[in-house]
Amino acid sequence: MLRFLLLFLAQCYRIAYRLHHRLFLRPGVPLEYATLYVIGSFRIGGAGKTPFCAWLAQKLDEGSFGKPGQHVAILCHSKAKDEAEMLRRKLAGAPQVKVFTTGNRYRTAHELDRDFDIILCDDGFEDSRLTGATVIRLDRGDLPRHIRDLVPAGLNRSLEQDHDKPALILEEPDILFRIDSVRNSDGEACPENPDYSLCGIGSPERFVRDLATRGIKPVRHIAMPDHSPYLGQRLSKLLCQGSTVVITEKDSARLAAQTLKNRQVYIAYQETVVSASAQRAISALF
Repeated sequence: MLRFLLLFLAQCYRIAYRLHHRLFLRPGVPLEYATLYVIGSFRIGGAGKTPFCAWLAQKLDEGSFGKPGQHVAILCHSKAKDEAEMLRRKLAGAPQVKVFTTGNRYRTAHELDRDFDIILCDDGFEDSRLTGATVIRLDRGDLPRHIRDLVPAGLNRSLEQDHDKPALILEEPDILFRIDSVRNSDGEACPENPDYSLCGIGSPERFVRDLATRGIKPVRHIAMPDHSPYLGQRLSKLLCQGSTVVITEKDSARLAAQTLKNRQVYIAYQETVVSASAQRAISALF
């Protein structure tokens, strides 16, 4: 019964998706000056779009791709302020890169057109107004081709047939996201069995697996909705109980500095690893 209900809701979502695009997301006007890139995925979350944006922006700032000295803007959705803050922290040493939050990527891209050489959209995959964008798609799992693959029955926002072929597709093993270190504010390594893992991300099960790969197996796992505004409250309650808690780097970006100074809080810092062949393919786009 639940399966049929989810399929019905997915069908309703599909109808609303197509209607929304037809009425409100008609193809717009291309940018005149900046080059627009969309880092996208079919999945709602957990594909690695934000960490890849950080990696790509760092490479652009270093001059590894394209011309040295180019000014780069990254557009994040205003509902994902934690991702924007994480990008700012990761790119603090990249002076040519600026991060913006917006509820309308199309409008903001045009507002920034004259001021930047490159504009990266962290997502924006479903915004068909972004005419002329070079799309880099991050794939994880099978491509969505059926109603059962759409939310809430599946993990995807659209079907393969809804999009043109992207300029580049990246998937494992050419691109990997893995935990580089897990430590607290004093630089102390996380114990093997902390009391809790706590996350509010698109793929909580992957966080659990990545921790296990690092040899860290929390006693209990708590998964909250992506971008949950209540994660800080939940963490505070656990800390008041004297628990040790490991959180994701993205979740740490929405928490107060005082909370992060607590030695019972351990942050799992992530690194992006891109193969040499994939880097050559990316370089060709710039």
